[in-house]
Amino acid sequence: MKFLRLSVIVMIIATFAVTAFAKDEKVAAVVEGKKIYMSEVNNVLQSVMARQGMKSSQMNMNSPKMQQVKKSIVENLVNRELLMKASLENKPEDLEKKVEEEYNRVKSRFKNDKDFENALKKNQMDPAQLKEQLRKNVLLDAYVKNIESGVKVSDKEAKKYYENNKDKFKQPEKAKVSHIILRTGDKAKYDNPEKKINEVYEEIKNGKSFEEMAKRYSEDGSAQKGGSLGYIQKGKTVPAFEKVAFDTKVGEISEPFKTKFGYHILKVTDKQEARQKTFNEVKSSIKEVLKNQKTKEKLNAKLEELRSKYDVKINL
Repeated sequence: MKFLRLSVIVMIIATFAVTAFAKDEKVAAVVEGKKIYMSEVNNVLQSVMARQGMKSSQMNMNSPKMQQVKKSIVENLVNRELLMKASLENKPEDLEKKVEEEYNRVKSRFKNDKDFENALKKNQMDPAQLKEQLRKNVLLDAYVKNIESGVKVSDKEAKKYYENNKDKFKQPEKAKVSHIILRTGDKAKYDNPEKKINEVYEEIKNGKSFEEMAKRYSEDGSAQKGGSLGYIQKGKTVPAFEKVAFDTKVGEISEPFKTKFGYHILKVTDKQEARQKTFNEVKSSIKEVLKNQKTKEKLNAKLEELRSKYDVKINL
């Protein structure tokens, strides 16, 4: 249920959520008198961008797309407040114990108490404020889990989904491969990568271990694993690499060849034919998908009910 909790409930952003806002700051929304400030919206936005490896300096923060993202964040923050009100009606008996556990878990991320205290100060928080934020998160999580626990999916429902979506459960032809790659162009380590890859190939032909040669010479992250790339699927790699991978027999090593990434030597260790996965193979994953859908529908229905019950105003 992680996707539900992330899309509907905004948990602590980064390590802590900033809770102190200026009195004259723009209000993004109001839920039954509770103000949601733009600082909180921007805080969430910055966290989302950081997780995607983006920087605000690289984006037009006033573009229509970014405005849409902000609106989505505001909606999620409004939903959080609405669900917060609902969750207060069903507090777990061990609430304070869970809050303390979460507090200790957050604190354990830091090397020492000093680093923890500095992080609190940086985010304009003290231990009491952090615990209050964690208390809200625990309440919300318990509320969503309670909804989730009442959702059931039968084998009949799962089988119907399988029959209507068989294309989703086709396993394409796969090959398990390892490679040695020498980069070309600006990333080239050797003056003549083509000559070097042929020298490496000759050493392997003369009895040197492919895995050891990959560890010694290969120039990507797979080197430390003896060149292992795991299984690749047809249509998922560049054509030149794919052709060699599926033309080479299991247990054999290819001659050196070139792609846009550099010169390669390929070893094929297994192949699997394309096939249709059986219902029993995918039943549990289908049930999880359907359970997520049902829970989301139930949660959305509750949110609609809460929006009609409480006064909600969105200014963005």
